[in-house]
Amino acid sequence: MTNGTCAYCERALEAEGPDAAVVAHHRPTWGAVGTDGVIALTAYWWLTYEWDNLYPACADCVRSRGTRFPVDGPRAAARQPLDAELPLLLDPLDDDPDEHLRYQPDGTVTALTDRGRATIDILALNRDFLVKARLAALGAPGPAFAALHRQLDAHAAAAPDGAAPGAGTPDAATPPAPPPRPQGPDLPPMAGAEPGAPAYDLNVAMAAPQRGNYYQATQWIERVVIRNFRPVRDLEIDLARSTSDRGPWTVLLGENGCGKSSVLHAIALTLMGGQQRRQLGIDARRYLRDGARKGLVEVYLSGRQEPLRLEWAKGEQDFHGPEPVPALLLGYGATRLLPRTPSPLDDNRVVRVDNLFDPVAPLTDPTTWLLSLDEDTYDDVASGIHEMLALDHDAELIRHRDRVVLKQGRTRSDIGTLSDGYQSMVVMACDILRSTMRLWTQSALAEGIVLIDEIGAHLHPRWRLRIVTAMRNLMPRIQFIVTTHDPLCLRGIVDGEVVVMRRNSEGDIVSLSDLPPVTGMRVDQLLTSEHFGLGSTDDPEVAELWESYYRLMGLKHPTAEQAERLGRVRARLDELEQFGTTERERLLLTSAAGYIAQRRESGDAAAPTSAEVNAKLADLWRQYLPGGD
Repeated sequence: MTNGTCAYCERALEAEGPDAAVVAHHRPTWGAVGTDGVIALTAYWWLTYEWDNLYPACADCVRSRGTRFPVDGPRAAARQPLDAELPLLLDPLDDDPDEHLRYQPDGTVTALTDRGRATIDILALNRDFLVKARLAALGAPGPAFAALHRQLDAHAAAAPDGAAPGAGTPDAATPPAPPPRPQGPDLPPMAGAEPGAPAYDLNVAMAAPQRGNYYQATQWIERVVIRNFRPVRDLEIDLARSTSDRGPWTVLLGENGCGKSSVLHAIALTLMGGQQRRQLGIDARRYLRDGARKGLVEVYLSGRQEPLRLEWAKGEQDFHGPEPVPALLLGYGATRLLPRTPSPLDDNRVVRVDNLFDPVAPLTDPTTWLLSLDEDTYDDVASGIHEMLALDHDAELIRHRDRVVLKQGRTRSDIGTLSDGYQSMVVMACDILRSTMRLWTQSALAEGIVLIDEIGAHLHPRWRLRIVTAMRNLMPRIQFIVTTHDPLCLRGIVDGEVVVMRRNSEGDIVSLSDLPPVTGMRVDQLLTSEHFGLGSTDDPEVAELWESYYRLMGLKHPTAEQAERLGRVRARLDELEQFGTTERERLLLTSAAGYIAQRRESGDAAAPTSAEVNAKLADLWRQYLPGGD
């Protein structure tokens, strides 16, 4: 149908694996979201099994779009013809994209019509991956495409009645017959996305135009660049590697002091806006790395070419950054308990990260909110909390007059009398839901960004095993960026959602994201994998020896003393048969150890990929061990 590509972005699809095709309903069969945030729960249900409504798509387009399907005017009534409906999302089979979209020399796409603009926003057609893929498909940098673009425009002016091409990127080597191009200026991207444009602020009462800007496109973080922020000298983290078709998760792993919490703080400080930074009394001087003159944080949101930029210099008490709030943002530190006294702050703010910066800052008491919910919504919330707490089948969270109690057998407990573990789970889940459902009537459709430091704090191991899956089921459209030291908290995480942060031999922090999938790994396998890096789960001496070996092997210019130390460590590992007992084992294990040392030293920036390492090992095997498979 689409020649093996996504119907929307034309990304190549595979039969299985992370790039496998997803069967997408062009018109959503439940919960169609309009640009004003109004949700039509039963819209298009009669198209569930219609072949004409089923398209092959990539997980990124499915995840970015959700159930958005805005229309200009009324929606089609049940089982009525769709011809009279005016959808804003382009139909890749019925609409000519050249009438609505223009591809630029830098790999981006801009809009020629309102429908084109809506399609770009809804599908995030300017996300990093697509922009880079378009440039790579050209096989040449921007100037080659720019020349072709000028040629196409010139021909369009001379021959406006020519045939229109498909939506794909032109082939720089063998350009197609020059087609006509629509005339007129390019329309800007989503309102507020272009530099210098007035942006909306969700902290102000949301008027209709502001709500339209907010609901027009999913706003998730794709990439973060951090320079000279506390222990971080220079770090870039890709948060758009998730292979899930639901809201992306990113779990930051690493030892204490490697900057995991600093990443959360950098994101929060950039997105919260200057007003809240001042309200929290945040001093920029505390965040500049020792010895640095200037600091920088760049946060790239999906579909936006220009990042949100936070800057400050040595001696400056205030940050210089964006004032608007582009998305709903919530942040939580490692301590998440009920307030002992009423909070002095307005808990209806769209950006609330106080607890992330102040561990004793209380969260909102959920009792009043839970009591205010209608019966159906309360049942959904209570069911999600039940799953997170791994409660027995006969246990339930019930409303009784002016109280919300946890009933377990004959015992009933108010939320305020629960253990710290129960409180941490219930209070945080309700706090997130309360904030998101002010803007979205359905928790399954609610969108936002949530930062959580030490997600497994205070939790029983049984809860840690299911917290990701439970929160994902309860809030499937929320982006979570969390830190943890616990391998149990990786259950429910899919390929591309783990980032390991480490210090190299020079003390700089590097990140690793080209990691094996965690799905199906046992806890002991996780602990000895690249995710946690323990040399052994049985022998502390072996674990320490491997740690020393990797650190010394990674040194670019080792001293004589360090080289001698490396020799002693290697000899001891040999004695313990850690490099194997046969020639083949020694070859493979020695090469693998060298690769791990290089990865820990340089992170993703310079280390070879897993595929490159596999190819190198295969070459070594063939070269030194004839006949090996």
